[in-house]
Amino acid sequence: MNLKNTDKILVLASASTGNNVFCTPAIRFLRKHLPSATIDVVALNKLSAEVFAGNHDINNVYVINSASAFDKKAKDYSQVVVLNKNALKKLAGIKTVVIQPPTLHGNEHHADQLLNFIASLVDGKIQESDREYVVASDESSQQFLAQNLAGAKKNLILIHLGCGTTLLHGWKFFYSRRADDEKLWPIGAYIELGKALQNAIPDLSIIITGTSNESFLAKKFKKEVTNTIDLVGKTSVMDLAALMTRINLFIAHDCGVIHIAAASKVPIVALFGPTNQVMTGPYPLRAQHHVIKKDRMTEISVMEVANIVTHTFEKQSHFASE
Repeated sequence: MNLKNTDKILVLASASTGNNVFCTPAIRFLRKHLPSATIDVVALNKLSAEVFAGNHDINNVYVINSASAFDKKAKDYSQVVVLNKNALKKLAGIKTVVIQPPTLHGNEHHADQLLNFIASLVDGKIQESDREYVVASDESSQQFLAQNLAGAKKNLILIHLGCGTTLLHGWKFFYSRRADDEKLWPIGAYIELGKALQNAIPDLSIIITGTSNESFLAKKFKKEVTNTIDLVGKTSVMDLAALMTRINLFIAHDCGVIHIAAASKVPIVALFGPTNQVMTGPYPLRAQHHVIKKDRMTEISVMEVANIVTHTFEKQSHFASE
């Protein structure tokens, strides 16, 4: 089935920040090839809907989390396109006829698989320039930076300590189990890294982010690492997008904020354990993206990460002096 320029299209995204970022190249491709179509998007919660704020490829964004409400909304559209199959599970029992992508496989990036799916629906040829995320910031985000980075030093590194599990279940549930999560680097390792970078990089401020449920992580980190700017629980997706344009480098494990960083030109150090970095790593993979992949997160050493970060800073200083 091909989509037409006269269609009114409802796109079903997800409840995840990262998965919704993966959708943005496909949505932009849809707008590129169907400039007159109505393209509205459904996200499953308010936080994940923030990914689409300010996106000029989209007419309207709706937050819907029940099958009946989705079916009611879908009646107003000529085509309903699914970009995240897990969303269908969360909306179990929907009656709407949908167009959905093939089952994802592990040897191609998630975003590319969605892009290929949409290209097949509009008979479009994918260009390299189509492989870009779309995450916007606005004037209020710039004001947020001005207020929160006023005392920052010259060099800025952003470390994202959080993850979706804490957001969903709360710190009391997750506090004792964080060390067992296969996607996360231990908080002790992040603290040790912060100290090492403070010693190695002059005039450095470290920014930490996460959700409000992760304030316990911020408290641990700030106690040990000086000159920490704590933005845990304070940032929207737009604020994070704006932050990426101000920092020198971003560090995180596999999480949604890596993909917000990948929408910018900031150097990234991404830490991956058993999860598939081909499918969910920085996209598109660029020269300034450094992926450390081990069988277990605990096998990633602080020294290995610190060396990559300091080497990146040395290269930046070299280019700046030329």
